[in-house]
Amino acid sequence: MSRRLLEFHRSPNAVKVRVGLNFKGLDYETEEMMAAERAPMVEAAGWPMIPILIDGDVVMRDSAAILHYLEANYRDRPSLTPGTREDIRSAESLLMNLNPEILRIQWRITPEIGKPEDERDMERIKVGRRTLSDALMRLEARLTGQDWLVGDSMSMYDVILACNLLPAHPPESFVEESPIWRFFDEHFRLDEDRARVANWIGRVIAWDVPEGDRPEPR
Repeated sequence: MSRRLLEFHRSPNAVKVRVGLNFKGLDYETEEMMAAERAPMVEAAGWPMIPILIDGDVVMRDSAAILHYLEANYRDRPSLTPGTREDIRSAESLLMNLNPEILRIQWRITPEIGKPEDERDMERIKVGRRTLSDALMRLEARLTGQDWLVGDSMSMYDVILACNLLPAHPPESFVEESPIWRFFDEHFRLDEDRARVANWIGRVIAWDVPEGDRPEPR
C-alpha cells in the first residue's frame, strides 16, 4: 500500500485526516510516531509534527492542508466540500470566529492536566469548562434542526471544528487508553450542557472506525 499516515493516534488532528480518508473510502496504513523521537517526521516532511500523509510520491503535512489535498485530488470520491460558495464562506466564517476561542480555552487549562489531582487549580478548570460551554451557545443554536454546519452532508469544516472540540465529547476508547483524555472526560465533557454539539461531534467521529462500521456517505 502506497498511502501512509504518520500520526499520534489520539491526536484530534490525526482524527481529522482519518475521518477524511475513511469518508472518501481511501485505503491507508497508519504509523504511530513517538513524541520523544521526531526524526521520522522531519525526514518525511521537514516538519516535526503530525499528521503527515505520504500518498505515493506526494507528502502532505498539516491536517487542514491534507483535507484540501484529498478534496482536490480525489474528486471522484464522496465530497467534503460544501455545495455552494455561500456555504463555504459561511462555514469558513464560523471556523475563523470559533476555532481560536476554543483553542485558547484549551491552552489555558493545559498546564493543569499533568499535575497530580490534589495540586490542580480546580477553579481554573471550572472557569475553562464554563467558558467553553458559553462559547458553544451559538453553535448549539445553529445545530437546531440540522445535522451539519452547512448543507445536508458532512463537510471538511464539520471535521475540523468537531475534532478540535473532542475534549468536550471524548471518544470512549481514548478515555480508556489515556490519562489526558480521562481528564477531559471528567472535567470538560459537555454532553448535557450542549447536547446538539455533542451529538454532532459523534456524527463526525463515527467515521473514525473500521470500514464495516462506518455510516454511508450522503
